[in-house]
Amino acid sequence: MISRMVKRLKPIEWIAIGVSLILIVLIGIKAWQLTGKENDKLNEPISNSPLDIVFGSDSAKLTIYAYISYHCGYCRLFFTDVYPELEKEFIAPGKVRLVLKLVEHSNNTDRLNQVKTAVCINRYGYYGKLHELLVTNSSVIYTDEFRDMVNHFIDSDPLVAECILGTQSMDYILQIRNEFDKFGFTGTPTFVIGNKVYKGYMPYDQFKSIIIKTLLNQ
Repeated sequence: MISRMVKRLKPIEWIAIGVSLILIVLIGIKAWQLTGKENDKLNEPISNSPLDIVFGSDSAKLTIYAYISYHCGYCRLFFTDVYPELEKEFIAPGKVRLVLKLVEHSNNTDRLNQVKTAVCINRYGYYGKLHELLVTNSSVIYTDEFRDMVNHFIDSDPLVAECILGTQSMDYILQIRNEFDKFGFTGTPTFVIGNKVYKGYMPYDQFKSIIIKTLLNQ
């Protein structure tokens, strides 16, 4: 009976079936991308630098490393939907420290200047407002207003100027880029929690579950 039904299908019905199958596959791929895949344990140490952007206390029991780009939609979703709860429940009470590793593989001048400015302002100035701006509108870096703001930072503080214009910040960008590639990471966001690697966006409940499990096992 099934074979007779198949033979009776019209070309347009075959096309509809094919499209439906493609959509099912694409939905499955997207769901898999959103679940925060866990890779093998990371057996090499992660670098620590004075230019790392750190949220939380150095005495926190658990450090989470986040390889992030402000131009990554899921990274921005992490900051808007996950980070506020993470900060309230784990970072502010001193249980968790979050270390941002800003990943930039492009050699575009504006994108490089964005990372240089972010890490240097974080070290020598007030990073919070700049962070909020980049999360809200990452494309602002291509505007004259942003370039004027960077020049203002440079003109206002010799330490910031030396950091942005000298080799320190560019060396940091290359260090993170090389580390990211050496570990075999392929996209942002990528999180290292304990010594395990989680690729992709994770909703807060999943993040919380991983943190609690990691803390209990330490």
